[in-house]
Amino acid sequence: MHKAKILLTLFLALAAFGSQGAEIPLQQLPKINDFAIVDSEGEQYIAATNQGLYHSHDHGHSWRAHKTGFGLPAAMVATTPDGSTYAFVVTLGLLKLDGKNNQWKTINNRFGSQVLQQLSATRWTPSRLVARNHYGKLIVSDNYGDDWHKLRGPYHPRTDAEKRGQSIYVEKCQSCHGVDGVGETYTRQVLTDKNYVMAPALDESAHAWHHTDEQLAKSILEGSPRTQRMMAWKDADVSDDDARDLVAYIKSLWTQRELDCQGPKHMECM
Repeated sequence: MHKAKILLTLFLALAAFGSQGAEIPLQQLPKINDFAIVDSEGEQYIAATNQGLYHSHDHGHSWRAHKTGFGLPAAMVATTPDGSTYAFVVTLGLLKLDGKNNQWKTINNRFGSQVLQQLSATRWTPSRLVARNHYGKLIVSDNYGDDWHKLRGPYHPRTDAEKRGQSIYVEKCQSCHGVDGVGETYTRQVLTDKNYVMAPALDESAHAWHHTDEQLAKSILEGSPRTQRMMAWKDADVSDDDARDLVAYIKSLWTQRELDCQGPKHMECM
């Protein structure tokens, strides 16, 4: 889901904010991105729409918006074999439905620029959730959604340079670029301010691998002309060696495809 598309969706949703709480017929339901049926004390239909989560207790004939996340794009809703219901709402992250009071609670909002579009689990291991993000990548949680890692496994730094780079990254970069380089998490400011420049993902999902080691190190040391948020870290005691270690850590987040296609060769791999 691109930022421009999310911006347009949010503007349309905010324009319709006055409809919150009112029942609407199926014909007036915003565009549905996903759908689930919850069988708990009577069937409840739940729709993830461009304007938030809606629910119906009469088999889809009339709908009412959930207060949680109203007006925000909801990309996914799913039920799992253990009876849990999850949803993903942009800026709120992964939510879980409390069936007793019909309220949604955020259980994780550390996905960076990832938007979850599908989620599955089995009845044998209900704590293990597998989700697909809008980049088409599979990510996994082994503790009911509290923590996530890529399907290829949790990241562990290997070389000394990667370990040093990870330490610097956690201290200076992670607050903007996210855990393991997943990018900045969407906020209302990101969605509504057209001049706001998000901190991009540094793993293989974005375009960091389109640049050479030298270009990446230069951006770290000299900052970005697009936004003051990406400062010149050479002015904050980050040395040339530190920058090279940071690049080593960033590259460790890529798959072999991105490593083989880094820099000018990336156009051949698109």
